[in-house]
Order: sequence, then C-alpha cells, then structure tokens
Amino acid sequence: MPYDILNKYTVLDLSNRLAGSFCAKLLSQYGCRVIKVEPPEGDPERTHNTPMFLHLNTGKESLTLDLKKPNGKEILKKLVNSADILIETFKPDYMKSIGLSYDDLCEINPSLIMTSITPFGQSGPNKDFDYTELTIFSMSGGMHREGLPENHPIRYAAEASQHYAGNTAAAAITSALFKKITRNQGDWIDISIQECFAGHPHQIALRAPFIYSGMSDERMIPRFMLNNGSEPYAVGTFKCKNGFISFLPLGARMWPLVAKLMEREDLVNNTKFNTPEKRFENRHELESILQKWLNTKTKEEIFEITQHVGLPGAPALEIKEVFENEQFKHREFFTTLETDDYGKLKYAGDPFRFVGKEYQKLTNSPKLGEQTEEILSNELSISKSDIEKLKNSSTI
Repeated sequence: MPYDILNKYTVLDLSNRLAGSFCAKLLSQYGCRVIKVEPPEGDPERTHNTPMFLHLNTGKESLTLDLKKPNGKEILKKLVNSADILIETFKPDYMKSIGLSYDDLCEINPSLIMTSITPFGQSGPNKDFDYTELTIFSMSGGMHREGLPENHPIRYAAEASQHYAGNTAAAAITSALFKKITRNQGDWIDISIQECFAGHPHQIALRAPFIYSGMSDERMIPRFMLNNGSEPYAVGTFKCKNGFISFLPLGARMWPLVAKLMEREDLVNNTKFNTPEKRFENRHELESILQKWLNTKTKEEIFEITQHVGLPGAPALEIKEVFENEQFKHREFFTTLETDDYGKLKYAGDPFRFVGKEYQKLTNSPKLGEQTEEILSNELSISKSDIEKLKNSSTI
C-alpha cells in the first residue's frame, strides 16, 4: 500500500472485471487492506490478460473461495463480519440468488459498504445484459461522433469507460466512509458503468451543442473539429526531426504565437494570413511553412519553445521515452518489481500525492490463493484439518 490514509479498513474484492478490480486497486493505494476473493480456479483474467491482471492486483492478498458451496458462503460471511467494504461485479440479483445479498450481509455487519459495479446498474431493461468496452462506449453516446466523417464511428483505445467507472466507485466508497465513521452505518452503492461514462465531463461537453440548441454533433475531419474549422493549419500531430509533436492552438488569438514558434513573426501582418478567413483559405501554404520548420527541430527542442512562446504543444512520447522521461523519474512514478514468473516489471504509480505522507513502494500481485491458509487459520481460527477438508472439497 503506497499510503496509510485508510489503513484501518479492509476490502473484500469479489470483482472479476476491470472496473471493480481497478476500484479495489485504488483503495489499496489509499491504504486499505484488500483481500481478493476468487474462485479456486482463479480469476479468468489471470490467464486471459495477464499483464492487466498483474497491474490491477498489486498490493492485494488472494483468498480462493467457492461462493456457490455452503462452506464457502459461511467463510465469506465470517470475513464480512470484520470487513468494511465489499466490491462485486456479478450480474444484478446474483448475490441474492446465492444468499449473499446486501440485506443478507447487512444483518451480519450493518456498517458494511457494499459496492456493485455492473454495465447498466441494478435496475432497468438492460440490467442483465453483458458488455465489452465497445458496448459501454457506444451506448454512452460518445462513439457516434468519433472517427472520420466518411467512415463508421470508432471508440477510444483501451478501456476508458471501465477505468473511469472504477475511479468513480472508489470515490463513492470513500464518501460512504464518512457515514460509516459518523453513524456506524453502511451503504449499498449501485454503480452503472454506462452512466459513469455518459456523465464523463468530456461527454457532457460534447453534448452541449445539442442541449442548448438542438444541434447534432457530427463527425468532422479532426483538425477542423478541434478548432471549429476556423484555423486548422497548426492543429493536430506533425512529424518533426526525431518523431512527432502535437499542437492545439485554438482560436485567432494563437496566430501570433504560431508565427513566433516558427520564427516567422513577419507573417503576422502578411496580407495573406492576417485574418482567420485568409489563414483558412491559405492553410496549406501555412502548414507547409510550419512543416519546413519542424523538419529542422527535435521534439524536445520544440517542446521547450512551445513553453517559452506559450503555445499548447507536446511531444508524442514513445513507450521507451515514457520510462526514460525525467519528470516521471524525478517523481518516481514508475515502480520496478521483481517477479518469479516474469522477471522485472514496471508498474505505473499514483497520479496523486499526499503531501507529508511517506510513499511506500508497490508490492506484487498475489499468486492464486497465496494468503488463503494464513487468513483462514490466523483470522478465522479454522484448524489445519478443516482447511484440508476445504481443499479436498474444492471449496478453497
């Protein structure tokens, strides 16, 4: 656990999907003790997406438990008795069907905070539907306007909606802790991944033209889209001497800064470029001038110049360059861990700092069932012979 802010709280992580696992990972980083409860055969992500699994489960403990078996359910209930938070990602009503609903668990521990993270929430006509990232992204309203106008819509890369939902769930849980602390009462938090992403600030901003004027936000050529079609000559990503550099000089007020960037301040009042309309009309000539200048500079040099000039711009770092970046290195953002199976691996750290709190290094994700016997024996006082029986019956 990198911090000890919430080190008095224990989380039971029953999740087997990205959003729930990421939520639990964040709580671990805040200082919670996180016990990953997975079936005896293991979380499917252990083999389906090993790199992501290792990333999402750093700092956790692993307890194998078959929740469909009576002994497995009884063990979980004993754990709930002393736990503070439970995270699950099963379909709605599944926990109820196996006798582990919020009401069932609340009778054992009234102050338990149970968080259910599902694609569409615990209610509604789609509540039982399954999902992928594509499902959520397209049904949140964000996909229809992504991509080129002459082609079909596309989604963002990776799992943006699920990470955002996990982050939202962690924030909701920490808020619920106030009620637990002040009133000793728990909560059942219903997280819809679809609603999380539909409520993402970026999506809200894109819906603004429709909300205020009924205007549909259609797909556009990226450079036109980013600058409302007015000054696209320096908007986007361009090739330079040793890679690529991106700019976002929005609005006419940026034109003098672009000219200064190119060391061509003589162009500011040039009659071919002295109005937004003329710059748009002659955008190809302007872009040619810009590209000629870019060809003489490295992305590191250009980045320094953008900072000096005051123009929004940044280098497109390659993977190797990310790990070698001096800013990341100075803040020790990446942690290298030695693993038995994969050698040395680099993990991303925390995008936040608690000032004055000592940062502790991450620890490896647990092997399947690594802490099972320790938890059962030391915390639940289950004898070695009974643990053997649980193993023989495939309960653990």
